[in-house]
Amino acid sequence: MESLLDRLSFAPLHDQAARALLGAALVQFYGFTLVLIRLSGLMIVGPIFGQPLVPPSLRVMLVLTMAFVITPTLANHGRIVFDKLDANHDGVVTRNEVPDSLVERYEKLREAAGVAAADGLTAADFRMTLRPPRTILEYAWVGVGEFGLGFVMGVGVLTILSGLQIAGQIIDQQTGLSLGEIANPGLNITGSVTGQFLFLFATTVLLVMQPTGYHLTMLSALVETFRSIPLGEAFVTAQAVDLLRDLVHQSLVLGIQVAAPLLAAMSLVALTMGFLGHSVPQINVLVVGFPVRALMSLTVLMASLSGVARLVVDVVPRVIDALHHALAG
Repeated sequence: MESLLDRLSFAPLHDQAARALLGAALVQFYGFTLVLIRLSGLMIVGPIFGQPLVPPSLRVMLVLTMAFVITPTLANHGRIVFDKLDANHDGVVTRNEVPDSLVERYEKLREAAGVAAADGLTAADFRMTLRPPRTILEYAWVGVGEFGLGFVMGVGVLTILSGLQIAGQIIDQQTGLSLGEIANPGLNITGSVTGQFLFLFATTVLLVMQPTGYHLTMLSALVETFRSIPLGEAFVTAQAVDLLRDLVHQSLVLGIQVAAPLLAAMSLVALTMGFLGHSVPQINVLVVGFPVRALMSLTVLMASLSGVARLVVDVVPRVIDALHHALAG
């Protein structure tokens, strides 16, 4: 009787269910950590989010909250990726519709599907399952790729806004305000007064940008990468690196464009002071020139703020869109 009861025991079934439950929980936790890492890249270096003015505890709370919200939505990730790859909407994803980053995964899914996937993968065959890493080194390598997406997004936008720091430095060199350089708590550097003002002004403009603030646009662009890049498959493409290089050039161009009106005005002031000093030697040009330069710079800067705001609003959304396409492929 005891041997019969032992055979009818549910202990093996219980152990198997416990292992399956533990495996599913491990996959969910692994996915949560990857979402957390991808979002952390933006929170470390991105404008507003990554600046030292924002307390680290607030950034940690924000990224944890977003990861808790995003992770459950990735359950049907395979169907979302399939719909995005199916460009002609014929219900089959072929080899030429798959980007290079997903070729290896696509071939493995075709091998698993067998003969049925000869013409391509259907929605039933396209299962993007998340596989936990076997070693710590493999997990670290996957984490670097995930972190790189958010990091590139933040660095790209910050590079453009840094052009305003360059513009402010050029303006202060021409007006003499470079003598009053102060520490910039937003970037942890010593910068010009005008450069810090322009940087904060541009940040304020972008926060109230219509129809949504650019901080929401950046977060939306990063969240959209979960639709096109599966968890564990993220990496920074060569296209994204080339875009960052181009953004450095655009940042310099932006700085020159912002500083150009004041440079022209300062050239006229210098020409006038030189003519006045040559024709009326009794006037101390150094004493008179400094307040004139300061007054002219403030007047031109105030008159050009609307143009600076329009320039930033036009440039930054295009940069965010370009970064999104470069990262998502």
